[in-house]
Amino acid sequence: MKRYLCVFFMMMFMAVVCGCNPYNNEGEGAAVGGSLGALTGGIIGHQSHDTAAGMLIGGAVGAVAGAAVGSQIQKPEPPPGVVVAQPAPVVMAQPPATIETQDSVTVNVPNSNGTYTAVVLKKSGDGFVGPQGEYYTQLPTTDQLRVMYGK
Repeated sequence: MKRYLCVFFMMMFMAVVCGCNPYNNEGEGAAVGGSLGALTGGIIGHQSHDTAAGMLIGGAVGAVAGAAVGSQIQKPEPPPGVVVAQPAPVVMAQPPATIETQDSVTVNVPNSNGTYTAVVLKKSGDGFVGPQGEYYTQLPTTDQLRVMYGK
């Protein structure tokens, strides 16, 4: 019995420590669900003479269920002046400006919102034909294409 109380208090300590972010319900739900699931699984497992397996299975099922329930519960907005940690933004590498094949050239035209529009120019004799049928005597610059295809 002393062993079970030790495990119970250890699980409750984990639930308190892991659930300390007041603006993240998923982690808190997983910690509480895992603790309660391990406790319940240990009791059921003890009745079938395999306490450890019952605790492991109950803890895993409880953690998954607690995370699922916790992610659906709305937490209050943080008060003004409180900064909640956010993940760092992903900076995407700029694609190459032009990609040339045997019969075409693809120019990636930068847009105002940071994305790119791929403009495929077909080689035609000494010049290039754009997607809208316009003809260029030489390879146009990205600035020239931005006027027509940039967003």
